[in-house]
Amino acid sequence: MTERDKTTAQPASDTAICTLFEGDYHLGLAALVNSLVRAGYAGTVWAGYRGALPPWVVQLKRIDGGADAFWVADQVRLVFMKLDISIHLTNYKPEFMLNLLSNEASDCEYLWYFDPDIYLRASWSFFADWQSNGIALCQEIANNILPPDAPLRQSWVRAAASIGYTNPHPLYHYYNGGLAGVPREYSDFLTTWKGMIELAGSKYCDLGKFNQCNPEWPFNSCDQDCLNVAAMYSKFPLSTLGPQAMGFIRGHAVMFHTVGPKPWKGSFLLSALKGTPPSDGAKFYLTQASFPIRPYSRGALAAKTLACRIAALIGRFYRRG
Repeated sequence: MTERDKTTAQPASDTAICTLFEGDYHLGLAALVNSLVRAGYAGTVWAGYRGALPPWVVQLKRIDGGADAFWVADQVRLVFMKLDISIHLTNYKPEFMLNLLSNEASDCEYLWYFDPDIYLRASWSFFADWQSNGIALCQEIANNILPPDAPLRQSWVRAAASIGYTNPHPLYHYYNGGLAGVPREYSDFLTTWKGMIELAGSKYCDLGKFNQCNPEWPFNSCDQDCLNVAAMYSKFPLSTLGPQAMGFIRGHAVMFHTVGPKPWKGSFLLSALKGTPPSDGAKFYLTQASFPIRPYSRGALAAKTLACRIAALIGRFYRRG
C-alpha cells in the first residue's frame, strides 16, 4: 500500500456499493468483493453486519481512523458497519441504503445494493453504463411473468392505496430483491420501498423472518414484494434485465446469484449423488473465492474445487427430474 493507507478518504468514485450479511454469509461476501475487484470497480463497499467480523479480515490492511475499514485492493475499500436491528437483514435493505446516502455515502451519486451471494461476471464498466439509464433491477425466475391484472398485483394496489399511492404503472415482470442500483436523484424510490415494507410489517408480515411461508398472502417475500410495489409506483425510469442476467436461465449472465443452497454449505458430492449437480453459479463462486480475499485455505479451496468438478461430472450422467 501507499500513502493512501494513512487516510480514511474514499477512493475517487461517484458510485458506492453496499451489502448486508451475518453468520457464514461472510464467505459469500468475500467472493462478492473479490468479483468487484476483478471487474474493475473502484470505490467503497459498505457491509452492514450482525455478529462478528469475518475471520479473514486479518488478511487485510486496516485503514487508520478507528472505523472497521480495510483496503482490499488499491482502489477498493471495504467498510464494516455493525448493526443493532431486530428485523431480518433482507427487510433492512432500503433503510440501509437511505442511511448511507444521507451520511457515509453522502458524496456518491449512485448506490448499488448486492446480496452477498451475488458475484459479478461482467466488467464494472457494464454496470456503470447500466446505472446511467435509471433504477437498475433484474427479473426473478419465480413468478417472473406477473401482469398488471394478476390477483397479487391487485392486492398490492389495494395495500398501497391505503397509504396514498395511486396510478401504478402496468408492469409485467417480477423483480429480484437481491440487486438494486439507485441514482441519488431517484432515492425516493428507496423511500417508497421502505414505506411498503413498514406497511407490510404492520399488517401482513413478521419482519423478523425472511419468508412468510404462505405464497397466498399479499406479502410473502416481504422485501422483494415491496421492491416490486415500489417499481409499480416509481416516478423514475427503470432499467431492467431478464433472469438470464443473474444466471437463473440460459443466456448472457452478467452476474451469478446463488439462490437456494449456498455454495459454501453442504457437500457438492452428496448433492450430486442425490441428483442435484452444482449450478453454474456455484462453480463461478469457487473461481471468485481465491483472491484478493482468501476465505479458505489453499488446501480447502482446492479440495472444494475438486469436489465440485467431480460432482459436475456425475451430473452429466445422473440428475433428478
